[in-house]
Amino acid sequence: MTRNLIQRLTQSRFGRQVGTVLGAQLLSLALGFVNTALLARWLGAGGKGTLDLVLLVPEVLALFLGLGVGVSNVYFASSRRFGVAELSANSVLLALGGTLAGSLLLVSLLVSGGAALLVPGVPPELLLAGLPLLAVALLRNAFAALLRGVDRISEQVAVDVGQQIGVLLLGLLLVGGLGAGLPGAVLAGGLARVGGGLAMALLVRQAGGRWWPRWHGAVLRATLDFGLRSYVANVLQFFNYRLDAFLVNGFLGPAAVGVYNVAVRLAELLWQLPNAVGFVLLPRAAASKPEALSRFTRRVFWLTSGVTAAGAAGLALLGQPLIVLLFSATFAEAYPALLLLLPGVVLLGGAKVLINDVVGRGFPHYNSITSGLGLVVTIALDLLLIPQLGINGAALASSASYAATFFLTLVIYQLVQRRSAAQS
Repeated sequence: MTRNLIQRLTQSRFGRQVGTVLGAQLLSLALGFVNTALLARWLGAGGKGTLDLVLLVPEVLALFLGLGVGVSNVYFASSRRFGVAELSANSVLLALGGTLAGSLLLVSLLVSGGAALLVPGVPPELLLAGLPLLAVALLRNAFAALLRGVDRISEQVAVDVGQQIGVLLLGLLLVGGLGAGLPGAVLAGGLARVGGGLAMALLVRQAGGRWWPRWHGAVLRATLDFGLRSYVANVLQFFNYRLDAFLVNGFLGPAAVGVYNVAVRLAELLWQLPNAVGFVLLPRAAASKPEALSRFTRRVFWLTSGVTAAGAAGLALLGQPLIVLLFSATFAEAYPALLLLLPGVVLLGGAKVLINDVVGRGFPHYNSITSGLGLVVTIALDLLLIPQLGINGAALASSASYAATFFLTLVIYQLVQRRSAAQS
């Protein structure tokens, strides 16, 4: 029976789309690893860290100023509530507003000296040079979501891979070949992102989208109402996944962060499949009838959880020699933390499937509730356990947080499932 289920899912359009997304994620991961290794050798630790911060600032600003437009675009395009032309024009309008707000914020921080406190050691001129990437990030995120909503997923992920290839090739040319150093690396990353954004814009135009902003009150209100309920979840998830590194640094110092991050990065490899499944499931859920969706999600959930659990077992067996082989014996202490992370990572992988079903049914605010619970558990247990157990305490806190998120997501999924069935 399990073999038949796997065959049906992998041979279906859904299975092919998940395979496409998963393959693209793994290829992008490999390309990113090669690029990171080369830049680290060329720029050194300080230069590479500065580059990461310069490119991260516009991405973080886009997260906070995006207002959840991406998930709104997926939902409304998939459910056919609004057309691509209306949603794209609305996205351009909101991206312009977000770019203006972000520019004013960054300039204010630079003038007041706040930027030096938030990102110490990063030259102000490089932060300003990266500012145009805020507009690119806002538009790219919105347009990529539209492509998901109109079932052009393979084209979207192809652009993602192309962008990673662009970063690598431009880095080889500007940094490795011409010796342009840190400014060349910033330019390479920026040009690749601009190219990816233009490619997304062209695909949206082919799908009937518009590049010119337009005020449409009904579309604006609907997308903000839906998006803001998901926006809170995105911000909370960001802190839930990364806040522990700051707390480890505060209690134990940067060296402990380096060891702990090895365990985190290895454990989060197990999320590649759940992320790919959720990526494809959300637009499908928005376009499906409740009863059929419930049957489908249950099958996908069990299959995804089984594969993720098998991957966790493999990491538990091979994690220690893998860490020493890839990162040297200096990082061997990451292995116990990895073992503690694995149970929670597996459970949260299942939650990623269920919550995309819930959001696709039109209930994005529940994602914020589950993410909020996870963050509260993370902070409370981090403060309690890190001083006593070190990085193992941080891993145990994260694993407990992920488990709590899963069980609450499971309860919410069952409630939403019954509500959807009653309304249909």
